Amino acid sequence: MNKFCFVNHSGKCAALDPQKAHCRGCRFFKSKARAEADRAHALELIAAKPAERQEYIADKYYCGTMPWKEDACVG
Repeated sequence: MNKFCFVNHSGKCAALDPQKAHCRGCRFFKSKARAEADRAHALELIAAKPAERQEYIADKYYCGTMPWKEDACVG
């Protein structure tokens, strides 16, 4: 198990069965930087959606919060 894999939690793979997972050659492996960049891109895509769709996504997946708007109003 690669300790730098973004899905590594307490030495266990959260993406695959920990008994079968090997990070070498794993299709799910991402560095922390890549995982953060992918998440930021996903939030940008959500922010570009119409307000009604953003509200739906916030209610369904983010307990009503909109993390894609957190940095929108800086100063």
